[in-house]
Amino acid sequence: MVSVKSVGSSLKRRDLLAWRKVVDKSFAGNENYIFFSPFLREGEEREFLFLMDGDKEVGKACATFDKVWVEKKKENIGFIDDFLLIPEYKDHAKLLIDQCLAILKDKGLDGVYLRNNGFPALLAEGYEHLPPTQLPYNPPSYIDLFTDYGFEKRAEWSNMRIKLPLLSNEDIESGKKRLEDANIKITLLNLKNKKAVKEYSDLLNRIFITHFGFNPREFISSYNTVKKRVLSRFSAHLTRLKIYVGYKEDRMILYFSFFSDMNQYYKSLRDEGKNPVGFGSFLRLIFKGPTGVNRARIGSLGIDEDFRGIGLISDIIGYGLGLIAKEGYKEADTGIVSAENMPVFKIIEKISREWEVKDITPMKYYTLAYMFS
Repeated sequence: MVSVKSVGSSLKRRDLLAWRKVVDKSFAGNENYIFFSPFLREGEEREFLFLMDGDKEVGKACATFDKVWVEKKKENIGFIDDFLLIPEYKDHAKLLIDQCLAILKDKGLDGVYLRNNGFPALLAEGYEHLPPTQLPYNPPSYIDLFTDYGFEKRAEWSNMRIKLPLLSNEDIESGKKRLEDANIKITLLNLKNKKAVKEYSDLLNRIFITHFGFNPREFISSYNTVKKRVLSRFSAHLTRLKIYVGYKEDRMILYFSFFSDMNQYYKSLRDEGKNPVGFGSFLRLIFKGPTGVNRARIGSLGIDEDFRGIGLISDIIGYGLGLIAKEGYKEADTGIVSAENMPVFKIIEKISREWEVKDITPMKYYTLAYMFS
């Protein structure tokens, strides 16, 4: 008999192994899936659930109440996180969805978004490709599964994977020169400089999180204690995170960030027969870095609203892609871009034409919502 079992607010060792087993069986034979452990953000209340066939775990999901989202984004909604079923149990999806919705409705929420790998959307197109790090990866059939249940599409997002051509120094530096001609000084953000980090966090919050942000926690929140600062700098070192910021006079007005595609690194370990999330692999990452990675992922980019509409965003993107190429990367993922933010797509397409980029792979995602009233 198929039923739903709650294991509480965290996954103990046995439950974490069962969670992993559901994933392994669901993506059996799929070389693109990279396992990630569920993590708890500050301000979240979670309840982990399994779909059970007798004493066997055949599906999983997490009902999440994110207090920070409700407070910062003023949306009284919760999340169904990382929903997944072993394929032959797809017809039992309603049982697991019903239980998640009941838990979140009891918390007085107005509705629910689906969230995968921390992002409030599901993958709709691009399942045949290795997913960008930190972005959703799920069977595309889940879009129909949830819309048939009663979820509605609320937003559309895209990632574009670009194969970078060989660039001359002139190509790489041209965007920077145009920015300098506009009296904007570009510099690498020093993560040890608390004043600069706070200024960057404020800028990011104003121009990205407010409009398109999927995680309303401010960047500075990961730097407000000594322990968090050490961990954040360590993580930035491991992923080769680069954050470039632009100043006009003494005011920070723009930023561009990118980092190594860790999914590509983890897949290379798995292809070598190693456990990507094992302790040995972690030590290798510490001492050797993410070797074998030729793809970068753009973290985010933006410009202060007072300086928009004068062509700077095109220069930022061109210069940023040039920096990625200069670091030795052969490909770049744009990261998630809202369909509402069409100017970014048009600029990337324009630069791609100018650089004679031949290979662009699109991936599409939908935010799905279920409202209780």
